[in-house]
Amino acid sequence: MPHQADARTRDIERVAVMIESDGPGGAESMVLALADGLAVRGVDVRPAVFGGGEGWLTERLQAAGHSVYLPKLSRPLDAAAAMRMARWVREQKISVLHAHEFTMGFYAGVAGAMARTPHVLTMHGGTGFATATRRRIALGLSARRATAVVGVSESTCAHLATSLAMAASRVEMVPNGVMHRPGDREATRASLGLGRADQLLLAVGNLYEVKGHTTLVAAAARLVGREGLPPWRVAIAGRGDQEQALREQIAAAGLDGHVQLLGLRSDIPHLLAAADGWVMPSFNEGLPLALLEAMLSGLPVVASAVGGIPRLVQSGETGALVPPGDAEALANALETLLRQPHHAQRLGHEGRRLVQEQYSFDAMIDRYLSIYRRAVRSGIGPVDG
Repeated sequence: MPHQADARTRDIERVAVMIESDGPGGAESMVLALADGLAVRGVDVRPAVFGGGEGWLTERLQAAGHSVYLPKLSRPLDAAAAMRMARWVREQKISVLHAHEFTMGFYAGVAGAMARTPHVLTMHGGTGFATATRRRIALGLSARRATAVVGVSESTCAHLATSLAMAASRVEMVPNGVMHRPGDREATRASLGLGRADQLLLAVGNLYEVKGHTTLVAAAARLVGREGLPPWRVAIAGRGDQEQALREQIAAAGLDGHVQLLGLRSDIPHLLAAADGWVMPSFNEGLPLALLEAMLSGLPVVASAVGGIPRLVQSGETGALVPPGDAEALANALETLLRQPHHAQRLGHEGRRLVQEQYSFDAMIDRYLSIYRRAVRSGIGPVDG
């Protein structure tokens, strides 16, 4: 799949872009986009995903023309798997390993050390590794061998430095970047049964507790009793272990005509085109790719003030921020969007301008290419604090 290399990539022969999860999600979507973006720049990309998952990411990587390595773990600490990965690195003549998230970050560090190949670690906002001492130690060992330790937001970088007891200067920020993908507004709204006057408030994310969808449903229940609002609908796209609980919450609140669970969708650009507002009620985030895409689509957003979100969303300027878990505050912010369409339009316009100026996909690729070149020049990264 590689295209003609330009001057910025000629010293980067082959990059392994690696992640542990094979399901749909923001980090996985970014790995897919990164693999494609690097290939367009002329880099020979070799993705690696731990096998045995649901195959969502692997299928999309293969459909894009990438040859995917599928290592398997027989146990959480699998020395044989690390040796097999190191052998693959040597056989494929990988120039740089670029690992995303905890498990692959650890194994790429071990395999890179065995194969004498530099590695880069990117964390997308997950904080689970910090809850167990052994996991912090494991990731810390890998991070100290890395040419670069990357966080996608300021809050992620600060959390990494603190959790891994590293100097803040050793953790650098590379914000996620996005490209606009057009969608069909009218056809998608028709498929959702929306009338011309209906206002669609969209949320996209896995149905996990951390995503705060129960707060969104509770906020929707508060909106129902408020007079004078235009007709509205909340749609939540995603799948996960909270689906049944959310369905029960929706039914108990009598929201069947107002809140719709769409399941896992592959047509997010079309949903964005169909929407009139965007909601992200999460309890924890890094720099959400889904939020960037919504803002680039020009949607006014209401989001929790957590993680890297306040870097994107400034209340009254590029969107509205609410405290996580506060259904009343979320309902009030959504009511403002519904009652004040000109205000909502202005927020969407300013949000799109911010993303266009500061979070372009090309800028992200440039940042990673610079890190890869540094890795190739320096070899295995230094061990420091």
